[in-house]
Amino acid sequence: MQASYDPNVNADASLIHSRFRTLAQLAAERSENAADWQRLIDEGRLPAASYTLDGEGWFPPSYFAVLDEAGAVHELRAHFEARFAIAADETGALAGPDELDEAWDEYLSGAWGRILFDPTPESAVQSNRLAGSIAELLAEPAPDDPAWARRLTARVDALAVLLREGCVQDRSNAEPHPWDLWVVAPRRDYAVVFETFPFLPDGAD
Repeated sequence: MQASYDPNVNADASLIHSRFRTLAQLAAERSENAADWQRLIDEGRLPAASYTLDGEGWFPPSYFAVLDEAGAVHELRAHFEARFAIAADETGALAGPDELDEAWDEYLSGAWGRILFDPTPESAVQSNRLAGSIAELLAEPAPDDPAWARRLTARVDALAVLLREGCVQDRSNAEPHPWDLWVVAPRRDYAVVFETFPFLPDGAD
């Protein structure tokens, strides 16, 4: 009973209720049976819930988007891998068997729904690319260099559009949350850079 009075738990519940949907809600919007979808999830053929509250799974609103574009459950993995590989090719990222297996496992785990506003292969590849680029810039900081400053603000602000801020539940393990690591920390540590060189899409590096 004590947990119900924990402000962190209540804050998490409020955020999840406002931004995610139960499987029953998603199925009702499609006039379908939630039990049929739950069976496929249990079989590991569709992504798991991103959150669980009081024993009930919660999913991103766009949960069915990739499946709908694939056309059928048995086509989902091939469709997913093709999209991931194309997005990787466009950004110069690796998309070999290991990378594809890892991405598929992360997608099925429901983790992408917690981290990405749009849990698609394209969004995942782009967010990884931006995070990697930010890490490279932070490894050799040059805040007095306008080119470095503009690259940092452009990439951080672009990544902020893709990532969810997450909630307390997401920060319960030892791993730093991507939002904290690649958005909050750069904006905090280089606040003057973000004030002096705000991201301007038309003039981005």
